[in-house]
Amino acid sequence: MELKVYQRNALDAFSRWLETLEETQQDLEKMLEIFRESPTDIPIPDELRNYPKAAWKKLKENGDVAATAGEYVDRTDDANRPIPHICFKVPTGGGKTLLAAAALEHVPWQRGLVLWIVPTKAIYAQTKAALWNKEHPYRKMLQRASAGRVKMLEKEDTFSRGDINNYLCVMLLMLPAANRQKGKEFLRMFRDTGKYPSFFPDSDDIFGDTRLRNEYPDLETEGESGHVKHSLFNVFKMLRPIVVLDEAHKAYGARRQEANVEFARSISRLDPRIVIELSATPNRGISNLLVDIDGPDLKKEEMIKLPVQVTSFPNAEWELTLGQAADELERLDAEARALESNTGRYIRPIAVVRVERTGKDQRDNEHIHAEDVREYLTQNLHVPSNAVRVKSAENDELGQEDLLSEFSEVRWIITKSALMEGWDCPFAYLLVMLDNTQAQRAITQLVGRVMRQPHAQLTDREPLNQCYVYCNNTDVATVVQQVKHGLESEGLTGLGDEVMGAPVAQQQDELQPKKVKRRQEFRSKDIYLPVVLHKNGDEWIHLNYQAHILPNIDWAAIEPPDPNASAPQNVRRQSATVDVGEELPVFHTEQEPYVEKRVSISDFAHRLSDIVPNLWQAARIAHEMRKRLIADGETEADIYDRRSYLAHVLREHVKSEVENRAEQVFRRKLEHGEIRFDLETQELNYRMVDKYEIQVNPDNDKPLLRNFEPVQLSLFEPVFEKQFDSELEKQFAYYLDEERALRWWYRVAARQRGEYYLQGWKRGRIYPDFVAMTNEIAGVTRVLIFDTKGEHLGGNLDTEYKRKVLETLEGAFNAAGTMVVRDSSKWKGIFQLVFNDQEFLEITARLNDSE
Repeated sequence: MELKVYQRNALDAFSRWLETLEETQQDLEKMLEIFRESPTDIPIPDELRNYPKAAWKKLKENGDVAATAGEYVDRTDDANRPIPHICFKVPTGGGKTLLAAAALEHVPWQRGLVLWIVPTKAIYAQTKAALWNKEHPYRKMLQRASAGRVKMLEKEDTFSRGDINNYLCVMLLMLPAANRQKGKEFLRMFRDTGKYPSFFPDSDDIFGDTRLRNEYPDLETEGESGHVKHSLFNVFKMLRPIVVLDEAHKAYGARRQEANVEFARSISRLDPRIVIELSATPNRGISNLLVDIDGPDLKKEEMIKLPVQVTSFPNAEWELTLGQAADELERLDAEARALESNTGRYIRPIAVVRVERTGKDQRDNEHIHAEDVREYLTQNLHVPSNAVRVKSAENDELGQEDLLSEFSEVRWIITKSALMEGWDCPFAYLLVMLDNTQAQRAITQLVGRVMRQPHAQLTDREPLNQCYVYCNNTDVATVVQQVKHGLESEGLTGLGDEVMGAPVAQQQDELQPKKVKRRQEFRSKDIYLPVVLHKNGDEWIHLNYQAHILPNIDWAAIEPPDPNASAPQNVRRQSATVDVGEELPVFHTEQEPYVEKRVSISDFAHRLSDIVPNLWQAARIAHEMRKRLIADGETEADIYDRRSYLAHVLREHVKSEVENRAEQVFRRKLEHGEIRFDLETQELNYRMVDKYEIQVNPDNDKPLLRNFEPVQLSLFEPVFEKQFDSELEKQFAYYLDEERALRWWYRVAARQRGEYYLQGWKRGRIYPDFVAMTNEIAGVTRVLIFDTKGEHLGGNLDTEYKRKVLETLEGAFNAAGTMVVRDSSKWKGIFQLVFNDQEFLEITARLNDSE
């Protein structure tokens, strides 16, 4: 699974946090050691013990935490140790579970316990289905995080110290099971049990409890006897788990802040090593917000269906609303069939209907019941009975059916509240609200269920890129506000303008197809843009990373990292093996005295499986690293103690090597003429379309104006403001329109129309924001390619890669541009990233440069 840009950025921020956390902990530990060795009784300042807060301060000063983060929130466990904790703000549909699994690949611990805590039964079932499935991408991430040694657990499952020492054990828990305030002594995890004998002394060991309490002073004991409880709760305290808190806003969403603080305290009492929270709407008084992903991030990455089309039927019977919704679903189904016919891509639009009653004995003539809707659909609207399902607490007709399968026949799902949380289906397009008594609250909770974009990829059928809300007997203005509120409650901030509503009388005028054509002067011309081509015998074809770059990497030349690169981990290893005193008992639990410390090459090799396609080569690189470490004076035990960190170092090194060598392959082929980027072979390059179609609202979608007049130099007309995702893009369009040297400019439209792209030495394509062409000056015509980036993205890995690709292709194009092609013109190019409006003058200077 290829991560989206915002997901990679989030994981980069997480890695920086982990690195800063480790560095700060080491620095403060050295200072603490100075205080301990001081002959005077100078009290140790509290801030020297709070390395998570000091690390956060460093990150915040460098701009490496979310700009929307509040003040740092301290947490301590029952042993008064500071707990590092961060939160990813991820909207509904943004992939919270994926980010959680991917984050575990970045932590430096391959073995131990992870508590994965979820809020509801529905999310529990979904998470279990994914993590227990060895073919699922999330499970594969856990496999890589543990070098292939992961063990999935539920609360009732038994496990031993041997499991913890040899596996990454991931236990799935429900929220109430973690919160003692919701069950106190009645919760099973707090009970004394004999299920975990390997963690506790034998019954005839009279000093065993004393040793255990000395080592773990905050363990729970039995009343006056002082015996340590043999409970799962105490096992957690001894193991110091990584805690993943999914849908954290459910845990911290109580109206009383005291209740939220108490829940956070319940998590802290588990003595976690670190806490990773994922939330659509974080509580900034509880959580430390490291990453803030908003609605436009998801929209840009094609994760969600937008806009939301709202239709209401004031003073209408529910049958009319349902009939109109059926017509809409039929139109969407026709679009889906056309899509499959043209592209082979399968989508089956589904409608979710909210009713007032679902219970077996609740059917009357006053409330809209699920069976009323089923009968109307099947008898009056002639919907096949096997296409209609009811989903309720007592009647789950969906079961475990795969709704994305081509063999599923489901097109209508009738529910009251069973789908409000923890359920989403990318094929769900239409939300039909027949519940008049609680429609406002229901819209808020249900709107996120129909927003996920199938396959996280837009289609070339505009209606299939949107979602729809039909409401019965409700004012449309009220519905629009509730939908906007619903988006915000799902973390989809910044998308208020994506909600479009009109009463049924205005529905046909709301969105209309608009054909956008080239300006008159360009309609009869063939316009080509250069693409990256690869030689294939006597022909040229589009460059393909899998076929033309990856097989040419010299895997045998990739060496392991320098053994000295792992030196910083020595500090951690040493602190983990000393006889820890009362002040720092945190490190003692990291010891693994019961394991034979032998290094497994396969463990290291599996961590490279998604980077190095040849496992033999992965094993060779890992084996060479082990040999170098031993030659450098390391023992097998030393390597074993640092295996997680070494695996991380190895993975990052090999990933960097593969990218560097892929770049070398690309540049070598470019130099030797196996890759080309020019306009000589016009027919093989990208031919600009003559027209395209977009959906616009005639009343609300405004044309892009400059000085109160439509823009003049755009290749197509008209141009609408809605085609620009940021103010920088709009300002750049104004700049291009004022540039006298330009003949035309074009805002690259959505990718689903087979849009123009560039291919570099990585798998992903680069879709620029603007292309343009100048007038011929002194026999030279310039092709311009620009990608606008906010200044906050400057310097990150994705931005730097795009910058290098654009510079490389510009050089190649300009070298080839000295040739005269068919229209007797020479070609030059300017390809660059644009971060702010100050760079506009630099572009003008380049355009005026006669060289």
